[in-house]
Amino acid sequence: MLNKVLVQVRRDKTHIYEPAVVSFGPYHHRRDPQLVLVEPFKDELRDIVCGGDADHKKSKIHERIDDIRHFYGGADGYTDEELAEMMLRDACFLICFICALAEGGVGEGTYYARIHERLGMSAMFFVLSDICMLENQIPLWIISLIHPQYKSLLCQYLSSTFYGDNNCMTQLPWAEEEEEPLHLLEALRRSSLRLVETQQNSSLFWRLIKKYNQPRESSKNLTPSVLQLLDSPFRSVTDLKAKGIHLRKSSRCLTDIRFFSFGLFAQLHLPVFLISDADIGAYSNLIALEMSPGTRTDLGVTSYINFMKTLIINVNDVKVLREKGILFSMLASDEEVLDIFKSIHTYGYSNFGLFYEVKMRINEHCNNKAKTWMADLINTNFKSPWTVIALLAATFLLCLTFLQTYYTINPRN
Repeated sequence: MLNKVLVQVRRDKTHIYEPAVVSFGPYHHRRDPQLVLVEPFKDELRDIVCGGDADHKKSKIHERIDDIRHFYGGADGYTDEELAEMMLRDACFLICFICALAEGGVGEGTYYARIHERLGMSAMFFVLSDICMLENQIPLWIISLIHPQYKSLLCQYLSSTFYGDNNCMTQLPWAEEEEEPLHLLEALRRSSLRLVETQQNSSLFWRLIKKYNQPRESSKNLTPSVLQLLDSPFRSVTDLKAKGIHLRKSSRCLTDIRFFSFGLFAQLHLPVFLISDADIGAYSNLIALEMSPGTRTDLGVTSYINFMKTLIINVNDVKVLREKGILFSMLASDEEVLDIFKSIHTYGYSNFGLFYEVKMRINEHCNNKAKTWMADLINTNFKSPWTVIALLAATFLLCLTFLQTYYTINPRN
């Protein structure tokens, strides 16, 4: 069932959880005049997508009207005929918009050109946000009844939304035997938590590194206390860098956060993340989904945002993450990126055990005096390559002076 956003979460944030241009489903249907303006356009897109087969497709939707009512918790106030018609029109609009994203504005008469002409560029950006709202979803299976290649259509949307590339995802992020997501927002969530093994991470070198960095048997049997799980004695990115911890990118999976220790040298691997203005709404709704009553998840998205909020404290943290290729920003400045992370609220929710081992091993590294002293020595005295060159030159001259002195005292026969 599609849950509504909790009242406590919605307070003073209606622009994040209520659609601005187009409504999908009965929750916000004709809620205000702006949403009503798009309804005639939905009729046009329905005729384009379905042609003369609209009545047949609507009858197929009508056959599962009880499933639709269960999805919306009853949908009182609408007859079966009205609800089936609403689902058909909303699904056709969604299909056309996803196709428009894939086209990217190529040629006249395309879905992109048609939607751009009727709604305008600014409204299209708002539609992107409206699609990601928890209360603005339709059952995902309805798209399969209307579009013959709906799997490839979903792959295009998920690739474009999460990876920034229409052709990046070749298959849906769930197995054939696995239960499909209820709606598009849940499909987006699964994509963000999907781990794809890269060639680098599957190499023999990295397999050995992973094996070496597995927790010891003695630590595996230790059960952390509630206080240890809740405690977050964490450092920002710049603090970790000062402690000799180098940052590397891992994958696109938001929970793919790993820590590797190599004696005096350590690496924290973080997922690649593309951030834009729309992310406040998208990730706020993903968090609202994970917090919904009756929804059982590992709180992966919420936990990731919490983890990043501990890492990103100031603008310098954002700059370091950008330079390492971990954060990609569509914003004008690092200050805006910092504001985005501060604006995404998690309300104290998190899977505190999800990254517990990573945090524990980072703290062990930072509390090791030898490692931190060595890192401080390198950061203080060897910031510039010229400093290293000067040290090598001085060492070389010192060796020459020693040899000259030795052979002066002990001349060769």
